[in-house]
Amino acid sequence: MTSTGTQHTIGDTLLRLRYSTDSKADTFYEWEGSVFAFLPGQPPKKVFHCVGMNVARAELDQQSNQLKMTSRELTYYLAPDSGAEQVKLDKWDNPWTEEKDLPVVHIANDPVQMALPAKVPLTVRTNPYGTTSSIVTEIPLFYPNPLATEDGVYDAYDANKMYQAAECFTFKCDTKDLATNDTIDKVDVNWTRVSPLAPFMKMGQYPDGHLVYHCTGYKLPAGSDYRALKSPVLRNEIEQIVPSYAHAPPTYDPLVRGVSSWSYFKQHFDRYKQHPDATWPIPEDTSSS
Repeated sequence: MTSTGTQHTIGDTLLRLRYSTDSKADTFYEWEGSVFAFLPGQPPKKVFHCVGMNVARAELDQQSNQLKMTSRELTYYLAPDSGAEQVKLDKWDNPWTEEKDLPVVHIANDPVQMALPAKVPLTVRTNPYGTTSSIVTEIPLFYPNPLATEDGVYDAYDANKMYQAAECFTFKCDTKDLATNDTIDKVDVNWTRVSPLAPFMKMGQYPDGHLVYHCTGYKLPAGSDYRALKSPVLRNEIEQIVPSYAHAPPTYDPLVRGVSSWSYFKQHFDRYKQHPDATWPIPEDTSSS
């Protein structure tokens, strides 16, 4: 049922649930799940297992009355039958086009930013037979596809003119924690994403196909760092390849454009084409650190 008591808003409850009341604190979430491909007239197919993380900071801007958040996020594609033995995929064989050894471009978005009106109410559903409540956020997305160009250079990877997707989250916590003013530490999350087929899959000839990501995860305890992540893939990648993902960006920056899987693929397309054995995500240069 839907909670009808205290009104829960983005600026209060979402800040405490998804982030932290300490604007300088890094908040980690970790998730794991399945990625299914859907093509018209064909049975759904699990194409990947995946693991991911997000590290974020957020602050309530009293002047604009907005919750401003900034984060970095990683999602790695693994073999669909991956269990406890997690191995990052470097190459993928396309079962539809039969093209072999396609480089796998993992998700490495830096930054991911949002500025949300603080007073917007949240959807809260309380379990009348238990002790938990769920907070639902649904984000439909529809905008020009970054890979849609007049010369059609990216059409083999995604031929759609518009990017159409949805990001749906259900956060679950103890109902009693919603009544406090403190950061909520124990949170489970369910994440479902519907998106076009990933560009690295080279499925431009299937413009009506889409992916469904179905993942579960949790918030790491306050004060945790990346070493508390359970996935060995995530820990190793942050230590060896992308160390900046050990922390969130310092603050929300309206002058910085956010990064998505599609914009990242476009930005690094030359590398993808010219260096088929390259490592993804792109290893950071730490020589000066």
